[in-house]
Amino acid sequence: MADWRNVAKALALTDGHVSEREVEILRKAIFADAKVSKSELQFLKELKQEAKTAVKSLDALIAECEKAGT
Repeated sequence: MADWRNVAKALALTDGHVSEREVEILRKAIFADAKVSKSELQFLKELKQEAKTAVKSLDALIAECEKAGT
């Protein structure tokens, strides 16, 4: 199985932009177990850094995950 991080990044960054729909999918996946791991938070930060553009809700999701912490 491929590394989930690389697969998710490739899917989210196909067009270089992180959309509202992609953020909602990520939100559901990350909060599915009611915990935010360091790995999940790091993934979001990497995704934002590698994206050409992103919706503001990605920043909100990152902030929310930082608050939830591990």
